[in-house]
Amino acid sequence: MFPRRFLPQLTERLILRRFIDQDLDRFLAYRQDSQVAQFQSWSMLSYNAAQSFIYEMHTAKIGIPGEWFQIAIAHKQSNLLIGDIGIQVYTEDPTTVEIGFTLNRQEQGKGYAREAISALIHSLFQLRNINKIAAITDIRNKPCVHLLRCLEMRLSYSEEIEFKGEQCIEQTFELDRKDWLLFPIKSDEK
Repeated sequence: MFPRRFLPQLTERLILRRFIDQDLDRFLAYRQDSQVAQFQSWSMLSYNAAQSFIYEMHTAKIGIPGEWFQIAIAHKQSNLLIGDIGIQVYTEDPTTVEIGFTLNRQEQGKGYAREAISALIHSLFQLRNINKIAAITDIRNKPCVHLLRCLEMRLSYSEEIEFKGEQCIEQTFELDRKDWLLFPIKSDEK
């Protein structure tokens, strides 16, 4: 389990925090956008499911092995939700955290994902028990692949799978603590 002080986190333009009730409409807007959902493991979300999800994330403990926790990404000045980052500590290797992220389509291409993920990577590696961060993406999700490479994550393996009824190549990227220590990404880099 992560320490209480893990959230909130501030960057130059963003706040990484727990979900709040006021996030519901903005959360539903991007979670019901088929273009945003294209490469995500989730599909359309109902109002009631979104409401339950926000309540659960508001009260859930962070860093329990095997359980996903979603971190809200919001504009620092307005506190309005623009996306989220999922984190899961692996049960079979509690020194590894998998991350996944989603941004509202209107907020993509502005450097927010890089700013948020950079801050999160920095914070995760500040926890002494985390040694590796992994991210899995569809090879067709070119912006995500580009971002992971910019964050110095290395491609560790690829495999052909069926995803949402289509054959695709899923790529796993990893960043080890020892590599991050050589070239740490600061949260204020874009």
